[in-house]
Parts: sequence; structure tokens; C-alpha cells
Amino acid sequence: MHGTHRGTLIPGLTSYGGNFSFYAQAKDQQQQSALQRLESAKVERKREEHAQREQRERLERRQARGKQQASGSNQAKILLDRQKERSQTSSGKLRLQQNTAHQALSAKVHLAASQVEDQQSIFVYPPVRSQNVPLQIAELIDARLPRGAEPLQLVNLTLSRGQRVALVGPNGCGKSTLLKVLAGQLPIISGQAHTFVTAAYLDQHLTLLEPGLSVLEQLRALNQELNDSELRTRLAQIGLDANQVNQTCAQLSGGERVKAAMACVLYAQQPAQLLLLDEPANHLDLPSIRALESMLQQYRGTLIVTSHDEAFVDAIGITHRLEASTSGWLNISV
Repeated sequence: MHGTHRGTLIPGLTSYGGNFSFYAQAKDQQQQSALQRLESAKVERKREEHAQREQRERLERRQARGKQQASGSNQAKILLDRQKERSQTSSGKLRLQQNTAHQALSAKVHLAASQVEDQQSIFVYPPVRSQNVPLQIAELIDARLPRGAEPLQLVNLTLSRGQRVALVGPNGCGKSTLLKVLAGQLPIISGQAHTFVTAAYLDQHLTLLEPGLSVLEQLRALNQELNDSELRTRLAQIGLDANQVNQTCAQLSGGERVKAAMACVLYAQQPAQLLLLDEPANHLDLPSIRALESMLQQYRGTLIVTSHDEAFVDAIGITHRLEASTSGWLNISV
């Protein structure tokens, strides 16, 4: 999509729909895949450990034979000492190589294990979908952005229900500006900009959260229908325990703050049907990224995300890419 051409993103998302049983089945499939990766990593490490043990035993046998032959000969002491030194050097190099390989395989096992744990702990309670969610979620018609490179300031976009779009381009090209326009946080210079559903904008600093308020206080302010017990249960389902929900957001870790922000998006009385994510995985450790991936996989609305992490983008089921080019924004189906 570029120039004044008005492109429509074609729905193509295989999403988590249906009732709780459907969610539970999808979650179980995820868990089985994670367990299979963990078992495969363990088998690989065990196979390598066996090979390393055999390699050490062969080296020890060779060294023992060499030592026996040397002791039965009339070689000078200096030659025997050199042979002993070479033997020790070979043993040291082998131990170093094997330790490096073992550490790499152990790291692979730990990563696979962390994914299993994350998938076990994260569950997004499916909200009741409103019957009047429109097919057309947002529309930009000859919309001129207030910032960005000149060919990219003019945007024509129709965003449909259920889409998952990666917004791709170099820093400074206008990605954040486009997200803020869709969120209603920035006005356009000319043209038309319409967002037909509730939208939530999450930047990498999560300014959506009030630092001095607890997670429970913020969620309570957003949802008057659910009591504290139900809110605590839903927060626990995404991995925030009783102590964390009562801490101020300023006291939480990066991963905990992401969970808090997602809770505010998912469990508000009017949950966001359009989620706009600006580099959400920045500054997060691997377990926190996996937790965010799990929440986004279970999110039922439409989303647009900017991220330089291709693995993260792939994991959340992107259906389209909106890429910055020298001639404008290009719409590419995945």
C-alpha cells in the first residue's frame, strides 16, 4: 500500500476463538509442544554427555599406553617430561571443549524448561465478545501524519477485525506516529482518521500504568463490574501473585509491569478491541518475552505491533506486514 492507493488488509488470522474448552485445548497443544522441545533438548544433552565420556576414555587409554611404553624404554627424562606435558595439554583442551559444549546444551535445556513453565503459568481469561464489534476496525483515508519521512506521511489503510499486523521500518520513519494516530493520541494534518473500537496503546515504557498505584487499584478503576476476588483471580492467571498485585507499578519488574499493562487492556470493563504495541519486548528478559507472547497468542482482538525481534513477531501469529519503503507504506501478506 503506497501513494494514494487505499489498501484493505485481508483477514487471515488463525486465532484463539470459541469458549473456555477451546482455549484449554489450544493451551494444552502449546504445552505439549514445549514439553517435546524440552525432552528433545534433554536427549541431545544426554547423547552428547555419552559421546564426551567415550572421548575421554579413549584419550585416557592412549595416554596410559604411551606412559607404559615410555616407562619401558630408555628415553631421557626431558623427553618423558615433554610427553607428560603434551598429555596434560591435550586433556586440558578436551575438558575445555567439552565444558563449552555441555554449557551450551544445558542452556538449551534451561530455555526449553522456562518455556514450559511460562506456558503453564499464563492463562488469559476469554472475555465475552461484544456482538457489535464491527468488521472494519480502523480506517485512514488520505491521512497525512504530523511526523515522519515525506513519502510515508500519507497513509491509506483499512484495518479489519482479527488482523495481526507487523509495522516494519527504520527508526524515525513514523511507526510510533502512525500507532498514536490510530490510538487517537495524535491528530492528523489532513484527510480522515477513524478508529471504530476501543483502542489501547502500549509503548515500551508502559506509560499506560500509573507508577504510584498498585495493579489492583488500576484494574479496579477500569472495571466496576468484577469484585476484588475475581480481579485477583484473573491477575493470578497471568502470573501476578497476591503480593505483586498490591505493589505500586513503580516497584514491579519489567516483566511484571507488562503483565499489569496487559491486564488493564484485557480486563477493563470495555476491553480494547484494537491493541497497538510499540516495541513491547524491549528491555524484557527471555521469560518475560515468553509470557508476553503467551498473552498475545490468547488475545482475541486486532493488533498492530512494531518490533525488531523477528522471533517475537513470528511467535504472536502475524498475518500481515506494513513496511516502510521509499515510495510509501507497502502492505505484504504473510
